[in-house]
Amino acid sequence: MTVANEVGKRPTTAPKQSGKSDGTVERERLRMMMLIRRFEERTYQEYTRPGQKIGGFCHLYSGQEAIAVGIQALFQKGKDYLVNGYRCHGHSLAMGMDPRAAFAELFGKATGCSKGKGGSMHFFDAEAGNMGGHGIVGGHIPLGLGFAFAQKYKNSGGVTFCLFGDGAINQGTHNEALNMASLMKAPVIWVVENNGVAMGTQVERSSAEKDLAERGSGYNMPHYHVDGNDVDTVIREFGKAVNRARAGEGPSYIVANTWRIRGHSMSDPMKYRTKDQIEQARQRDPITVYQSRLREQGMLSDEQADAIQEEVAAIVAEAVQQADADPQPPLEDRFNDALAESYPLQK
Repeated sequence: MTVANEVGKRPTTAPKQSGKSDGTVERERLRMMMLIRRFEERTYQEYTRPGQKIGGFCHLYSGQEAIAVGIQALFQKGKDYLVNGYRCHGHSLAMGMDPRAAFAELFGKATGCSKGKGGSMHFFDAEAGNMGGHGIVGGHIPLGLGFAFAQKYKNSGGVTFCLFGDGAINQGTHNEALNMASLMKAPVIWVVENNGVAMGTQVERSSAEKDLAERGSGYNMPHYHVDGNDVDTVIREFGKAVNRARAGEGPSYIVANTWRIRGHSMSDPMKYRTKDQIEQARQRDPITVYQSRLREQGMLSDEQADAIQEEVAAIVAEAVQQADADPQPPLEDRFNDALAESYPLQK
């Protein structure tokens, strides 16, 4: 495998491409992006309507779908891990989580992916390699290193995708984990999902180095930007880093530049963004970009696009209905899972 000799430049070996596609795989990627968007739209509705069924903090992934779906295209179940921060709905759905289990978790039901105890920020599916959402900013970055170290130690051939926002790079865990990962040549892909603002603070106000890829420059690993709103670009450029990691050549640091359509959380009115900025960003909506490309390439017709829209709408509606009818966690389970021990019900 050939990679760039100069640190900071992209590895040069992309994933191998097969013959011309009939569009089946590409339409499935579009369908997943649409499913994530529909899920988040319905989540917003359920959170904001009277008698809301979703409590606590809630962070939507709308606008960032291409990153999650691109990673899923490269992910090898049974080998790879993914760990991320609290904006975790989209990654979990892309990794195969049942929307019913996802809504049940939001509704605090026993059938939720974390038994209704984690809520929006803690979607887990360990069997799929999804090692969960984590609410402490930057707190999961050392976990990403730990998963990758285990993969290297066991010689499993797996890689770890560790995703975090632009705000997390200012945490001390970022420096420590990246330095150790490079020393170990751990097979980890560090992914900055740069949506431009840490909560409501623009990058230029929170990072002395405005080029976030340069924040990875001190650790002897490739560090570069990609268009996080283009799923094909994500697959191609992340694929180079994945190939490098699987070959034992160590970590990479990728800044996936994107844009979240909703605010940081449900209470964020996004007053820090102008109407012109919002309209400009909508022109680069990852779903719109990919739909247009598939149409131009003859892989998507109007009828197929409409059918996908109807399918994901029906899936989400049924998931909400089922999750709403699911049972609450039993009272005797309230102390379980807090620690390794179990505690009997005290009457």
